[in-house]
Amino acid sequence: MTDCFLNFDISLIVNLLFSVSGCDGRRVVGQTGQNVTLPCNYDIKTKGAVHVCWGRGEIPKSKCNNQLLSTDGHKVETRASSRYQLLGRLDEGDVSLTILILTEEDAGRYGCRAEIPGWFSDEKHHVDLTVERAADSVVLKSSPFTSSSSRSADHREPPDFLF
Repeated sequence: MTDCFLNFDISLIVNLLFSVSGCDGRRVVGQTGQNVTLPCNYDIKTKGAVHVCWGRGEIPKSKCNNQLLSTDGHKVETRASSRYQLLGRLDEGDVSLTILILTEEDAGRYGCRAEIPGWFSDEKHHVDLTVERAADSVVLKSSPFTSSSSRSADHREPPDFLF
């Protein structure tokens, strides 16, 4: 009787440890001023449309920390800012978060939780976002036209451009 009870306890513990699926971690790099998409998907064909939330920081035991956006699986229900968008196909389980006009303050860890019915069955995904400062595309030198000593005083050379 003790062996059976012991096997049941170990089996239960192992199942609890491995039943929370999708606790993966991805890294995404974006540039200031650009849009960036943080990936998150769940199997809508077998799970059906479920509540999903996105938050900042670690994913807690339930719901999302510092919630940015949530959906009922069909449409967005809450949104902390219009900069947070779900532009993927919700009807295919694509709940990837797009952040518009990225700032340096957006850098950090994000969490996506798909609330799958049943004990310990939620799918959780972490994404670590690194934000790099975008390079300026064109910089003009501010020096005035310069005159050449070998040419007439009226002739001036055009300014230099840096690309």
